[in-house]
Parts: sequence; C-alpha cells; structure tokens
Amino acid sequence: MDGIAAVVFIVLFLLGLGFIAHELEEIIVQHKWMMRNAATLKLRFPKLKRLFEHLLTLDSKAFFFAVIEETIVLALVIFFSLSKGWSLLFFGIFFAYALHLLVHIIQGILFRGYVPGLVTACIFFPIFSCFSLSIFAFYKSSDAIALVAAGLAGICFLLVNLLFSHWLGKKISSLFDWAS
Repeated sequence: MDGIAAVVFIVLFLLGLGFIAHELEEIIVQHKWMMRNAATLKLRFPKLKRLFEHLLTLDSKAFFFAVIEETIVLALVIFFSLSKGWSLLFFGIFFAYALHLLVHIIQGILFRGYVPGLVTACIFFPIFSCFSLSIFAFYKSSDAIALVAAGLAGICFLLVNLLFSHWLGKKISSLFDWAS
C-alpha cells in the first residue's frame, strides 16, 4: 500500500469508526434524553420548539432506521466519489460531517450539559477538523472557492438527507409498530 492509499484508508477507517460510534451514541440516548429534557429545552429555546417536538416523535427504533439510511447514503457517496476521483465531493461530505460534530459541541455548551452525541463529537471533531484542514491546505489557493462550494454543498446535502432520513425512519418504524 503506497503512502496516499494508506492515508485514504486511515481517513476512511476513522470516518467510518467516528460515524458509527457517534450514531450509536445518539441511537442509545436520544429519545430518553429528549423525554427528560424537552420541557427545559422548550423553555430555554422557545424558537426551537417545533424542532424539539419533532425530535420527541423519533423513538429509538425510528432513529435507528434513520441512521441505517444515512449510513447507506454516506457509504455510497464516499464509494462513488473515490471511485470517480471526485475528491471535492468527498471533501464536501467530510467537511459537513465535521461541522455536524461541532454543532453537538455547541449544543452542549448552550445546554450547559450533556446532549446526545456530545461524547463522540468531542473525540472525533478534532480528528475530522485536522483532516479537513489538511485537505484544504493540500489544494492550491486557486481551488479555495471550489473547496468552499464543496463544503457548502456537503452541508446542504446532509441537511436535506437528515430530513429525509428522519421521515423515512418514522415511516419504517410505524410499519413495524403496525405489524406487531
């Protein structure tokens, strides 16, 4: 394995490990945490009341199915971007996921305590940030606009997919509820 292949392997391994660990943390604690903290959140952040009410509707089963969808989409995008040599697509998704981890850290600061995903965000955000900055530094300054565009596109893609995965997770979860 040459140097670049080894670095790509390490990055993909850490991305996969970080994603799985982070999503497992959220699956395990999200619903119970929301049930315990929803009233406090609605009082402290009244403009986000609709978001909290939406998150209350996502039980662990729905969240699990949402994560399965996100995992499949992430794997397909990474495979496609690497097989086609579209490093900007890979960077966009990688950057957006690093930003997602930062959001959990900011949420913990604003909440002044634990929020679902905080532990793994604190572990993996520095690693993902270093890789994002390394990728950014690797490109010449003439590619800075393309990198920023890829990062913004990655953020938009992850946000749209997050909405879709929550919708899908609730739909699949309700099918399992109906069948039992």
